[in-house]
Parts: sequence; C-alpha cells; structure tokens
Amino acid sequence: MKSLKRTICLSVVVVSQSFSQTTPAASPYLKHAEVSETQGTVHVLANNPRPLAQTLDALREKYGWVVNYEDPRFLSKLDVTEAASPMPGGSKAQLFPGGGRFGAEFPVGSAASTPPASEQASSAEEEKAVQLIVDSYNRSDNPGRFELRKTGQQGSLSVVGTAAHDVKGRILPQKPVLDSPVTLLRKERTATATIQLLCEKLTALSGTNVALGVTPRNLLDHNTVTVGGGKASARDLLLQILTLTHGNCYWRLFFDPNSKGYLLSIHQVLAPKDPVKDPVKDPAKSPAKGPA
Repeated sequence: MKSLKRTICLSVVVVSQSFSQTTPAASPYLKHAEVSETQGTVHVLANNPRPLAQTLDALREKYGWVVNYEDPRFLSKLDVTEAASPMPGGSKAQLFPGGGRFGAEFPVGSAASTPPASEQASSAEEEKAVQLIVDSYNRSDNPGRFELRKTGQQGSLSVVGTAAHDVKGRILPQKPVLDSPVTLLRKERTATATIQLLCEKLTALSGTNVALGVTPRNLLDHNTVTVGGGKASARDLLLQILTLTHGNCYWRLFFDPNSKGYLLSIHQVLAPKDPVKDPVKDPAKSPAKGPA
C-alpha cells in the first residue's frame, strides 16, 4: 500500500514537471479551470489530465458547490498519456490520464441561486448545472464516461466514472469501485480507522488496490464514528462516515494507470475566516476624538 502511495505521488510530480514537454505550447495545461459569466451564461474552461475534476474544483471555489469525483479505470492506451521522459533513475515511463481541453456552460441562474458551501442538501439548480457539465463531458473526446449520482438524505452529489476504453479500444461500461457492497462490523472507531478499513475491504472485494491518500488528519483522527452492521455500498458508507464528522468533506478517487490502483483522498471545505478589522479604520473601535 505504501508503494502504491509512493508510485502515485511520484506520478503527480512527473505530471507537473512534464506538462510543458508533453503539450503544445499553444495549449498548455491550466493550473486552475477558468470560470466566467457573460449574458446570463456561466462558461467553464478546463485543461488538465482530469478536466472534469478540475471543472468541479473550480465551481467549488467559485460557487461553493461540493461535488465528489471518482475516476473510472483507465486501462487503454487511448485514455492515458506517457510522460515525455521517465523519472530520474527510473526505467519506465510514467502514465497519467490523457485528458486535455474541456469547456462547458450552463445558465447563470444555477450559480446565483446556490448558497455558499455548507452541509445543506445540494440545490436542484446546482444538480441541474452539474448534470449539464457531465453531459457535455460525455460528448467530448476526453477519457472516460461519467454519471451524476445523488446519495444520502442530504443529497450529496458524486460524479462517478462508469465507462472507459478497454484494451481493444471499445468504450465499455465499468462497475464503479465504490458501488461495491461492503459489510463493516458496527463498532466505534476513529473516522481515519474506519475509512482505512473500508479501503481494505474494497481492495479485497474488487481485486483493485484502494489506498487512502491525502486527508484532513486533524479532523478524521479526532472524531469517532459508529457505522456498519449491514451491507451497504462503499459510497454510502463513506458518506455516512464523513457526515458524522460534521467536517463538510468531499472526496477525490483517482485511478493510477501505472499501478492500476486507486488513491482515495478526502478534502475539507473550510469556512472563510472573517477579515481582521483595523481598529483605526473600524469606526466602532476607533478612539474617541476630543474637541479640536
């Protein structure tokens, strides 16, 4: 499992170092997707190995939409890109998803009517906008095909990879790894230990290594949860665990074409801090002025 984490981390380093070498100068990868609004329409432009995930990240930052994302398995040469040069001291070239430029748009009302990030249910307008984005992606030439899933009582949204090219070049359906039914012994554990156990169960059931990646350790290590006792999908269990922490978290499940395994990373949306007011500029805290 440690070797999987190391392989994926090294792959990320290779990707970041090789962008300029593996893409035309006229169309470089973007550090962040671009979001703009014109004439009642929101336009999103991404350019990334995973442009759909980059789009969701940009919409979270812009409008506070918290949407989970899960890769399909990228097993075909049609769905991956090889780094221009192998890692220093490495004998094999590194592979990463072969995404690129992707653009989508939706009515501006969908964004304007959505409240800031919170643990509230996703709005119908947000869901409609994300569905339009997923539909646009599925019509593009980028790797993988996706579905929008709604999970749990709060209506958590997940963009789930459900198809990709096979080794013969055909786009075929795949069973998402988090669809797997898992049984956990109902017991109080830390959130970290419970998610780690879930990954181990998934690895055994699916035959695909699922490792735990980046997480908000302070939140997950210091919150205990009690889940399990019956069979449920891994996605439902993961959502239950994160909901019980009250940490407003979302996940990214990335497939590594090198190790043929998954890395599950958990991220927390932190509430923006109130700006620190300068007492000199704040009339309520300014020293009273005496008579001139």
